[in-house]
Amino acid sequence: MVHQVIGLMSCRRWLWWQPWPRWHGRLWRPAYDDPFKKADTEKAEIDALYGTENTGINFDVYEDIPVETSGKDCPPPITSFEDCHLPPALLDNIRRCKYTKPTPVQRYALPIGIGGRDLMACAQTGSGKTAAFCFPIVASMLLGNYQPPGRGSRKATPFALILAPTRELTSQIYDEARKFTFQTGIRPVVIYGGAPVVNQLRDLERGCDILVATPGRLSDLIERGRVGLSATRFLCLDEADRMLDMGFEPQIRKIVEQEDMPRTGQRQTLMFSATFPKEIQRLAGDFLSNYVFLTDPSANRWLEQGG
Repeated sequence: MVHQVIGLMSCRRWLWWQPWPRWHGRLWRPAYDDPFKKADTEKAEIDALYGTENTGINFDVYEDIPVETSGKDCPPPITSFEDCHLPPALLDNIRRCKYTKPTPVQRYALPIGIGGRDLMACAQTGSGKTAAFCFPIVASMLLGNYQPPGRGSRKATPFALILAPTRELTSQIYDEARKFTFQTGIRPVVIYGGAPVVNQLRDLERGCDILVATPGRLSDLIERGRVGLSATRFLCLDEADRMLDMGFEPQIRKIVEQEDMPRTGQRQTLMFSATFPKEIQRLAGDFLSNYVFLTDPSANRWLEQGG
């Protein structure tokens, strides 16, 4: 009997020192790390985010389409994304999106935005405008060694604010922003009306570096003290003419002019509009400083890169 007990104890000691699963917290897991698990997980995440099909199109057809710019000291256009000296992490995500060449609006808008200039662009959906305003935001954050504020805060203070008129458009911009910020540490969040606010508040509390919002929902959360704009250095208005047509001008002006957002000239502002009526001209005059005006005749050809 004594020999059996001694043998059992020796066996237990031998088992304990083997590289078998050990008890860690509440779950059993191996004492060693699977060297392939991280790569497999990362590949699955990339496939889910970017898809597996090539969505690029042949932009050689659009190479000679003219884009007009006006303003003081307009930066020259680029011919490739590498011309902008974008951060490596952003270039990697551009390749994952299978963007091979900048669209006409991107060729002119990217150096303007990355150069720190304000921009008023007449460009419709399909001209690549989403990437045209997202790339300068992400590049500025990465090149400037942006440090996210503490996660878990009750009040979100985004570095960049993107306003758009509808739930559908804000969701599309958010989906693209997630692709452009993949593995950068930058966290985009989307808020819009017609959806439970509780879930959006939880998302904001997890961290918000780029906020994509409809004016109505953003005004509501500012009044609740859940969003502050004192740290906002980038402001983008997408489909500005449509927002005015929907009656959002009072809310937009309150957000930009009456809250704690840095004033015109202290932040960078990018406006995109399919048309340029007098109301948009007044808004541009009030919100933009020493801006470049860009028109893209190819916008109505309905390109598919970057929205």
